[in-house]
Amino acid sequence: MKKLNLLHHTLTLLAAATVAALSGQALAEDKATGAWKQIGEAPGVVAMAGTDGKLFAITGSKKLQVCDPTATPVVWKEIGDGPGGNVVAMGVSDGKIFASTDARSAGRLAVREAVATSAAWQDQGHAWCLVGMAGAPGKMYGLVDTKEVGSEVAVMVRDNAGKANENAGRGLDGIPWNGVDRRPPVGALAMAEVGGKYFVATKEDALYAGNPTKPDVKWEQIGDAAGVTVLAGNGSNLFAVTKSGKLLVWEAKAVR
Repeated sequence: MKKLNLLHHTLTLLAAATVAALSGQALAEDKATGAWKQIGEAPGVVAMAGTDGKLFAITGSKKLQVCDPTATPVVWKEIGDGPGGNVVAMGVSDGKIFASTDARSAGRLAVREAVATSAAWQDQGHAWCLVGMAGAPGKMYGLVDTKEVGSEVAVMVRDNAGKANENAGRGLDGIPWNGVDRRPPVGALAMAEVGGKYFVATKEDALYAGNPTKPDVKWEQIGDAAGVTVLAGNGSNLFAVTKSGKLLVWEAKAVR
């Protein structure tokens, strides 16, 4: 009887281990399962952010546009001008749209209400070398790429409210940007937040998921990002714009 019980116990453990292994395999496959689907065009879009079911974008001609990504076909509507300069990144936080310009445009950060009508941009201080942004409640995360030989892209964070730099030198005015402990994947060029998780597209055409706010969370490649230069989150969806001006949505079993 003891031998039978031992055999039954052993078989039970083996069965449990097999189920766990299969579940782990299924989870790994689920994380890797996904594909980009084209849902429209985004000609000239250089930066994009999403909130409340809408996508906001700024074009190379410095115009601000909005669209409903669920519409067929997707139609962009011009609602005003960008903040001036060459915009390189956008993000949404606390019901506001943030946009940053490149170093040639003095590297400034601007903010306006996330409404589908005209609204004034307000200068928020410096935003040197940002190439991507992703918002969180009360904060804005940015990808910083100095493009210097031997340098790597870093993640920095800025509070939306707080005390500005005093006697700031070299034009580093406004609320300061601070580094975080977690670096992005090598070659990171765009970032977006979806449901508390962060996604990064790289120059090597790879798509990663992770969380720069938690040093113990590793970046995991979940798919490709061929030609993707811009990312934006909206609700539970991840959107992208390619070099050729295609508007894409990431379709997966679970975005997490």
